[in-house]
Amino acid sequence: MTTADAAHAQPVVARGVERAFDPRVWGSAIGAAGGCVFVLANRGALAASVSVLALVACVVAAGFYAWRVWWRRRPFAEPEPVGRWAGLVYLASVVGMLVLIRLGRLALGDDHEDVVPGVIVLAVGLHFLPFARAFHTPLFRRLGLVMAALGVVSLVLGLAWTPVATAAAAVLTGVTMLVLIGLAAG
Repeated sequence: MTTADAAHAQPVVARGVERAFDPRVWGSAIGAAGGCVFVLANRGALAASVSVLALVACVVAAGFYAWRVWWRRRPFAEPEPVGRWAGLVYLASVVGMLVLIRLGRLALGDDHEDVVPGVIVLAVGLHFLPFARAFHTPLFRRLGLVMAALGVVSLVLGLAWTPVATAAAAVLTGVTMLVLIGLAAG
């Protein structure tokens, strides 16, 4: 089947669980797990009542994600083939993210360890941006831009006001990731 034939083929309608080996399904689980980690790792810095609310929001968002990605029937068109450089783009993005996190930790020093989650949110967001083109997935652009913006805001608020703002932004980022990934599975 040629690329032109694949573009005109009728999409398969199925549940994500029936297509668990499709990268659009299993790949989303990596992002969803990351979103849950942002919430679970940072909610402890919030007031007790807000921490419970963050957990509830995470559970609701994770349920929404699971329903949209894994359970709801939806069309699965043939994925566009990725370029031969997609693997290298992925590897370079992950390495760049890790380097940015390390440099951010060093720049902040021990006095500002509590705003490091903002650096992580920023770095993870930026690492998604090259994926949009390499994997023909607009979700990565939206996710990357939203996360990068939340990372910058959380760093500014954490350094200028209170580190609790950084934790709150990281929690918001996690919930946002789950919702955006779920919405993209349409």
